[in-house]
Amino acid sequence: MRRIALLILLFPLLVTGQKYHIEGVKVLRGGRSLQNPWVGGLNNPLFSPIDLNQDGLMDLFVYDKAGWKAQAFINTGSAGHLSYIYAPKYDNMFPRELRDWAVIRDHNRDGVGDIFALSPTSDIMVFKGYRTGSGIGFTKLYDRLNYSYGGPLPDHIWTFMDNIPIMQDVDHDGDLDVLASDIAGGTTLNFYKNRAVESGMDRDSLVFDLVTNCWGYFIENSNDCGVSLAQCLSGGLVLHSDAQVARHQGGALYGVHYRRNSPVLSLLLADIFCNTLKFLENRGDTTSAVITYADSIFPVYDRSVNLPLFPAPFGLDADNDGFEDLFISPFASNAYQPGQSEDVKVVQYYHNIADDSLEKYHYMGDTTFTREIVDVGTESHPVFFDYDGDGLMDIVMGNYGRFQTSGASKSSLALYHNIGTDTMPVFDEVSTDWYGLSAYNVTGLFPAFGDMNGDGKTDMVIGDYTGRIHFFKNTSNSDTARFPSLTQQNWFNINVNQNAAPFIYDVNGDSLPDLVIGSRSNNIQYYWNFGTRTNPLFSRDSVNNFFGGVRVYDYHIGLLPGFAAPALRQEGGQLMLYSGSQLGRTFKFLINQDSLRRGTFRLLDSDVVGVNAGLRSTISIADINHDGYRDYLTGNIRGGMMLFSDGYWGNGATASIAELPVQTTATLQVYPNPARDRVICRLADGDARLEYVQLYDVLGHRINADIAAGADQEATISVAALPAGAYVLHAADTHGRTYDQKVIIIK
Repeated sequence: MRRIALLILLFPLLVTGQKYHIEGVKVLRGGRSLQNPWVGGLNNPLFSPIDLNQDGLMDLFVYDKAGWKAQAFINTGSAGHLSYIYAPKYDNMFPRELRDWAVIRDHNRDGVGDIFALSPTSDIMVFKGYRTGSGIGFTKLYDRLNYSYGGPLPDHIWTFMDNIPIMQDVDHDGDLDVLASDIAGGTTLNFYKNRAVESGMDRDSLVFDLVTNCWGYFIENSNDCGVSLAQCLSGGLVLHSDAQVARHQGGALYGVHYRRNSPVLSLLLADIFCNTLKFLENRGDTTSAVITYADSIFPVYDRSVNLPLFPAPFGLDADNDGFEDLFISPFASNAYQPGQSEDVKVVQYYHNIADDSLEKYHYMGDTTFTREIVDVGTESHPVFFDYDGDGLMDIVMGNYGRFQTSGASKSSLALYHNIGTDTMPVFDEVSTDWYGLSAYNVTGLFPAFGDMNGDGKTDMVIGDYTGRIHFFKNTSNSDTARFPSLTQQNWFNINVNQNAAPFIYDVNGDSLPDLVIGSRSNNIQYYWNFGTRTNPLFSRDSVNNFFGGVRVYDYHIGLLPGFAAPALRQEGGQLMLYSGSQLGRTFKFLINQDSLRRGTFRLLDSDVVGVNAGLRSTISIADINHDGYRDYLTGNIRGGMMLFSDGYWGNGATASIAELPVQTTATLQVYPNPARDRVICRLADGDARLEYVQLYDVLGHRINADIAAGADQEATISVAALPAGAYVLHAADTHGRTYDQKVIIIK
């Protein structure tokens, strides 16, 4: 009997109810309403054109390398006018497997963009795009791209997180080729020719031959940002020095047809060690590329690209005038080394002048796209806090920091004052350096609020990157909180090692505010307050450093840092613990009051919001429109904020996360349920087949159950050996659609 393929997943989805994405809440900056305030920020975005809503205008697929987050922006502009609106309803349309980099290319020329992305094994994986009646979907087409080189077995096209190749029709024969950095050599380009057209294969085929490892006859220099032309002209393989190999650990490529209406492809090329962009003109032909001119400070005739660090070029007709413009963004990811690249003004826009037979680009600024977005740099830690006591929740947002060309990132707090009404908030950006906290030179500010000294006024506790806690006493004589100075640094010498994310709550019900602190190392630490109402006291004796046995990291893919970010609240007479996480999901646990000092809490939901906010998510919860439903404010590594709710707000302010353009016509039947010996899952009413099936327990551990398939649309899981309890069945079909269903096993 054929075994069904199994996929190691991130976590089971134990979704407890419908969620809505808040879109219509205004955020003001200088009195002007921002067009896209709730994007969640951008750090290292990659841009690709794609027509998502089938209106004939090319929309944007934006994949943020730092946040592992795919997003869609709908083109609402006109000829000569750039305008894009964030469309969160598309967020769940894109494959969940994307990480590090992903771009759209229509390789089979069917009018629907396909996704080319880095795989976990440093290959290029491909997802085929297809249209449904109401939108676009994606299904895995290739796990990796192979090539032949004359040997007995094919090899695969290698690439890395800091190497994005050209995936275009290089030789103008009608199919998509690949130009990629020679990983073994480091400073030349391999040309992988797609032979699908010549071999009479179907349009979906991607079958490559390695033609040369010195395409264009040039070598990138090992000691500067230039190139050397007229190299390896003999046609043989190139040998490189260790210095050259070490230098080229990263490169970003994009192909342009510099001479308009010419099929010959020239290059834009970036190097991981440079702030500039190179233009290499190909004056050969489609069968033999010859780079004869190099502009190492492109464009030499206009304002040259200068973007820290490692600028990557992306082509798109941004203003709908029929000519391809350029967006330039930093490709050195802040996820791996925070603060190494620009993290706010991350899009330099170069407009295609289109005034003669050559492509020429004019610098239009570095805020054209991002000025409509709330973005405080790298990592955002927003929390609800009514700072002026008017009954309306405001937002205070910390960050890891904002990139500085002079050195280390500068951390601060931003204040967004709610000047709206009880039923419709409006947030005004009052300050991006509230009370001048950047002057303390503390990195990674994470705010928490509570009355720590019993004077009836809400104080502020700040966690930082080093894992320490700092106390700011509220000195106000009115309802508006004031934190003019740092009261005590390294408060009680608390240290959770790295990335302290504090939350203040009376956990044990003794009327004293305790500290619950998340950290990079995954564990949540609980410091119970054994002082008095006016004199709090915390020590190492008061800490449970593995609070509730809570784990929010993803052990499946080896990402041990959890970046837990806790929030506690009473719900229905029970105390709940929410937590953000490294991989962007929000978890929910039921706190067992008998297990505060030891023991574990029960996982209730491993995807509270239902949308991945991006790496290093944080969570703050309140009812900000007073409708009786929870509203969720999330931060992430990209530096912005996103807003969700359990309730539908109306007035055009919300959209259901389930309202996706891809509507499945297939349903997954799971029976019997409850089950004793076996569970059958069957895909009904659809044209897809089951791709994989897996069973998990409620803590996210994969269950080693015997899973076998009969027909293509059916699988049987043996559960006779499993203990009674609740489990989650996760399945996916060949159209890339996923299904999750709770399964009860009885004995």
